[in-house]
Amino acid sequence: MTATVVFLTEYRDRPSRLLTLLRRVSAADQIAFGRLYLALEPEVTAVVREQVGDPREAEEITAATFLEAWQSADLHTAPGTDVTGWITGIAARRAGEQHDPRTRSHPSRHDYSPGVTLAALLRHPPARRSPFRRG
Repeated sequence: MTATVVFLTEYRDRPSRLLTLLRRVSAADQIAFGRLYLALEPEVTAVVREQVGDPREAEEITAATFLEAWQSADLHTAPGTDVTGWITGIAARRAGEQHDPRTRSHPSRHDYSPGVTLAALLRHPPARRSPFRRG
């Protein structure tokens, strides 16, 4: 537990380290993505839970938030980028959309679960991302 707290503090207290992680994520570095997830997941989950009452729904929104960050990291690596603000902003937007009937997505015919996809991404080496894929 102590090692995790030290790890989280190491990144949260140094925004430049988060930006370095994000730059590595933009190059499909799965280890960096895992570290980014560990550093920011508690804060992202807190943002989502403020807006969403259902814990399962909050978990799915949090997972979808990190998937979106993985997919669009290359667009947010400029010097001075507030990585925490960007990712918590994604979370807040997604949580708000979930409760707005105009933007709520309808279930697809596929059994898509952001949580399952995120878990797979955190466990298995990624196939090389296409340079043309933006999301």
